[in-house]
Amino acid sequence: MSEKKGQNYLHGAAIYTIGIVIIKILGAIYKIPLGNILGDEGYNHFELAYRVYNVFLTISTAGIPVAMSRMISEADTLNRERQVYRVFRVGIATFLGLGAAGTLIMMLFPTGLASLVGDVQASRCIFVMAPSVVLVCVTAAYRGYAQGHADMIPSTVSQVVETGVKVLVGLICAGVLYKMGKSLEICAAGAILGTTVSSLAAMLYMQVAVHRKYQVKPRAEAQDVPDSNKKILWDLLRIGIPITLSTSVMSLIQLADSAITLNQLQNSAGYTAQAAYVLNGAYGKAMTVYNVPSAFVTPFVASLMPAISAARMRGDRKAVCDTAESGMRMCTLLCLPMAVGMAVLAKPCMEVLYPNSASQGSVLLMELGITCYFMTMSVMTNSILPANGNERLPLISILCGGTVKIVVTYVLVGNPNINVYGGPIGTLCCYLVMLTMNLIFMARHMDRPMNLGRIFGRAGLSVGVMGVSAWAVWSLLHGLMGGVDTVIANRPLNVVAPFFAAVLTGVVVYVIMIVATRAITLEDMKLFPKGEKLARLLHIH
Repeated sequence: MSEKKGQNYLHGAAIYTIGIVIIKILGAIYKIPLGNILGDEGYNHFELAYRVYNVFLTISTAGIPVAMSRMISEADTLNRERQVYRVFRVGIATFLGLGAAGTLIMMLFPTGLASLVGDVQASRCIFVMAPSVVLVCVTAAYRGYAQGHADMIPSTVSQVVETGVKVLVGLICAGVLYKMGKSLEICAAGAILGTTVSSLAAMLYMQVAVHRKYQVKPRAEAQDVPDSNKKILWDLLRIGIPITLSTSVMSLIQLADSAITLNQLQNSAGYTAQAAYVLNGAYGKAMTVYNVPSAFVTPFVASLMPAISAARMRGDRKAVCDTAESGMRMCTLLCLPMAVGMAVLAKPCMEVLYPNSASQGSVLLMELGITCYFMTMSVMTNSILPANGNERLPLISILCGGTVKIVVTYVLVGNPNINVYGGPIGTLCCYLVMLTMNLIFMARHMDRPMNLGRIFGRAGLSVGVMGVSAWAVWSLLHGLMGGVDTVIANRPLNVVAPFFAAVLTGVVVYVIMIVATRAITLEDMKLFPKGEKLARLLHIH
């Protein structure tokens, strides 16, 4: 039926991760100069529009692609070709309806939506971004089809194409408008035009790639009897709605968090509207760095869910638990060092990336770095539970964690002595609650609880040594170069050179430590493309 390559979930995740690295590099090329062009205030308009867009995008695409991927994976495991095709066809129709509704709402009510988040000047950005919702919905259907066949390559390439076009179009539009002397809100809207154009490019690529690679329509000799359209739609909604609700609730909470932060800074903490925009813009820039590790979780989530679903369909409960634990362990190995590095090198990181941003950004990034690992593990466990057939449980943990976040943020940001620093504290409390509840749910609904020592122990030791080493190198070199007053592109050399030296030291020390402590094994490496060759190079036995 398809040209499957037998990717195990880590092989697929590795392919996707390579793409994510490229995407993150392109994203940095996009958001870092964009943040410096727009400044803190302009970046606030840009970031708030994105949060509004993310709510509609999440409602339209969060659950149905996961449900579609799972249903296609299950049908493909049973060689039900006609069922696979009908799931795909019903999924496309569902996506079109949801996406069109989201696009219309954003186009018809941009000012009202911008007012809800406390920044009317973001309305133009919301309007320009509106067509992206329906375009991304169609793209998501094709990605769900490919991922249901355990094939991550089309999704990976489409995201690289999407990001590349967004960088090119967005930066050109923002730069031209800025040189023309247009207002910050117009420049931000120009930057967001890149998102709309890139969404169209990604959709066209996925359509071509899937139809070239797969025989989407079943063969004439296929004998399976597919379920009715009504039943497939019901199954898509039954699986997808709880996932959509859980993810949408989190997007709505983040949107509410932005509105609460802006309002509390002005109403309780005593800041003017412009000062509040500047602080929230600096917070948004710190969030851009903070969100990098979560992007690396996406490959594991996309590959893990079909693998767990297929094992569950075979009745192999041991494989379900082993795959879930392996995913959490690999997530820890990848994301924990990024979180710790972010926290210990927060100040030089913000000075290198955003030299003209408000000084509060470095403290905000340090707080967010502490939060980052709990966030990535919450995302991972939120995907494991639905793959195991427990779609409703993540919604409970997200509602509880989100409620805690809103309450803590409201109280702390309104305190003039804490102000914007209360936002990351609320985020930390949110993900601690969410992750704790998810681990309890997993212990109750899976055959065995996850081995937290195996997941965290050796990786935690390796990361601790890495963090101390990186901080020591930064402090030593920054102190020795304190008298150097050379400036490169508005960035002082006595910050840039020690920062990159500290990052390089951290990477080298971490690789040495995970090999020395056997945090990563030969068996792990065999699951990656060319993993055995890399294992021999690193002397992993």
